[in-house]
Amino acid sequence: MSNYAIFVVDDETVAREGVALALQKEYRVRAFESAETFLAAIDDDPPDLVLLDVGLPGMSGLEALEQVKARQPDTIVIMITAYEDVMTVIKAMKLGAYDYVVKPLKMEPLITNVRVALETI
Repeated sequence: MSNYAIFVVDDETVAREGVALALQKEYRVRAFESAETFLAAIDDDPPDLVLLDVGLPGMSGLEALEQVKARQPDTIVIMITAYEDVMTVIKAMKLGAYDYVVKPLKMEPLITNVRVALETI
């Protein structure tokens, strides 16, 4: 297991737990169902990478991305979106997202994407 820490933030239980399960073999993984609970944990235990859903209840993923980059600018953030909306993708990239993936998530490409992103550290 590597020393990299990954936070998975998604309000969909199946997606959140599936991604966490797939990644926990290689990484230290914590899963959160809301941006608020995720942001409460980020300063005490900053992750190396965050998989962050755009469509969260309460605070949106884009709002959370902005806060992550303000508080932990070196954290890599990969956005998860249910819809490949070009304007949302552009906004996420301007706010500092490393990349984005579209649901339904395919685990092998996602794991590869995570591995490549972590190689930039």
